Amino acid sequence: MQGLDKEKINKIIMEATKGSRFYENELKKDQQVNQRIEKMMQLKDKITSQQLLKAQLQVDKLVMELEQSRDLSCTIVHIDMDAFYAAVEMRDNPELKEKPIAVGSMSMLSTSNYHARRFGVRAAMPGFIAKKLCPHLTIVPLNFEKYGQVSKEVRKILAQYDPNFMPVGLDEAYLNITEYLEERQNWPEDKRKYFYKTDNVTENGKQDLNAPDELKLNEDALSSSPILFEDNTSLAEEQPTTTTHLHTEEQRDQQLLNSIVFGTSAEEVVKEIRFRIEQKTRLTASAGIAPNTMLAKMCSDQNKPNGQFRIPPDRQAVMDFIKDLPIRKVPGIGKVTEKLLKALGILTCSELYQQRAPISLLFSETSWRNFMDISLGLGSTHLEKDGERKSMSTERTFGEMNTAEDQYDLCQELCKDLAQDLQKEGLKGKTVTLKLKNVNFEVKTRAFTVLSSVSTEEEIFAVAKELLRTETDSVAPHPLRLRLMGVRVSGFLNEEDKKYQQRSITNFLKQGKETTVLRLQPEKSNEDHFTKPPETSPRESFFDKKRAARQKSSQEPFINEAVDKQNLHDMKSSVNPMEETGIIQELTEEIVCPVKNNITENSKRIGSLGKAPQSMNPTTGTKRSGLMPPQSASKKVKTCSSSRNIETFFK
Repeated sequence: MQGLDKEKINKIIMEATKGSRFYENELKKDQQVNQRIEKMMQLKDKITSQQLLKAQLQVDKLVMELEQSRDLSCTIVHIDMDAFYAAVEMRDNPELKEKPIAVGSMSMLSTSNYHARRFGVRAAMPGFIAKKLCPHLTIVPLNFEKYGQVSKEVRKILAQYDPNFMPVGLDEAYLNITEYLEERQNWPEDKRKYFYKTDNVTENGKQDLNAPDELKLNEDALSSSPILFEDNTSLAEEQPTTTTHLHTEEQRDQQLLNSIVFGTSAEEVVKEIRFRIEQKTRLTASAGIAPNTMLAKMCSDQNKPNGQFRIPPDRQAVMDFIKDLPIRKVPGIGKVTEKLLKALGILTCSELYQQRAPISLLFSETSWRNFMDISLGLGSTHLEKDGERKSMSTERTFGEMNTAEDQYDLCQELCKDLAQDLQKEGLKGKTVTLKLKNVNFEVKTRAFTVLSSVSTEEEIFAVAKELLRTETDSVAPHPLRLRLMGVRVSGFLNEEDKKYQQRSITNFLKQGKETTVLRLQPEKSNEDHFTKPPETSPRESFFDKKRAARQKSSQEPFINEAVDKQNLHDMKSSVNPMEETGIIQELTEEIVCPVKNNITENSKRIGSLGKAPQSMNPTTGTKRSGLMPPQSASKKVKTCSSSRNIETFFK
């Protein structure tokens, strides 16, 4: 917030934390940043004019490519609920609306209202430090169940403008209303008209929370939210209204119906969204309208609280907005990056563009390309759906915890909560990450990727427990002293991966059993025999023999008979198709092979299975068992035709 005495606030924070582990950790991190700055400045001094010229050409080429890819066709809206957790608590407890309050605990705050922010109290600040800044601060414990219910009410409204909107936490969302705006152009006024009541509004224009329930807000009624901040302008004051004027005092006491008609422009649509959120939840929201998500996020912060801001879809308008914007206002640029850029004399986005050449030499490629996008006002227009989320996590901050038993219990409790959230969304992941923050405020993360996806409490805890044990062993024999623990699951399966998940051993064995039964069926078609020759082979595999041996003795005759019939059927099938196609033809009596007798003799020997091969001695006429004919090695039997020999054999 503007107008804060930052020097005074920082001095109070330093005095409140001096000598603490938090203070020591902050000093340590500050020293690390200073070392990075020192190395960066040394590297900058070594850059030659030739390197700088080459870098300038490279970056300018990239700038041209980025300009060609600029997309101004989309209308992206960022909705941000004002001081959401605190606003819900103030709405439900009117006694808090005039007090500085924060939501969280003495260990850590999640948010604060605007009264408390004037004292420097903010989110992600320990409660004991906030108490030093604002001694009369009221800290309200978190109630996520209640915040979740209010968030669902808001999301139902947003889904009517963009069914594929992208929620960010409970209090933010991105919408692409491009298609909705085109459709809305032809809507009549009646479809854009809303009604609201005014008799439960106090003199200062705010809703009287003590009014009877029937006069309070409903789906078709407008009201202002509780007093969250000063100079809050109601949406009703921003719009021309059609009012039924009643001049007598008695008529003024009666319920006055007012109607409000919203236009068809992007600004009017966003006012309508904020109006409906306020009338449904009695909470206010701020909004930003721009051609991409990055600009929309920054726009929503321009007129906070309870306001909106739009950048027209025009390149010059975008550049004018970006030109003097402080770099810290850009999403993704934190205090460390801000300090690094300030060391180079970069305070605004325009200066970021002016020093694009040296930046490309001093930062990683990913970083300086991101800086170029920022300096040109470029961002994404793609909104990820809920199903495209990359991870899901839960964490908890607490006082010092140094016993292994308590740590494992907490880890299992976190895994249980996470498993419930995963199963609600139908998600499974392969990577489990454990996040730990020790009493010195040092954060460590350990991750492990498993072969098969996990989603249940037992599966997640089995991995997280080992990660925690690894960290515990690394500090042994000293205890692991923690103040924060979190568990995250990522690497979710997409729809394509789910189709090819590995079968369970039960299904595998079940399918194998069904295959064995099919092999022993006595009746099969000819097509089966030709397409699956291994299954009809009389030689069984090792596994076939094992399975057959486990059959009852009463079934053995049936199996043997079935196999014999199968073999006989196979032999017949191997000839019948050939006969049907006409490959074999009968020999006529007129065509006789000179060596017909020899062929007949040979066919007899071939047909006598199980007997030792015998040969005829051409000299003596006696048969010699087990010997090949002497002439077989030196000469072959001459035939009239090789095809006729084969035909005669089959005949």
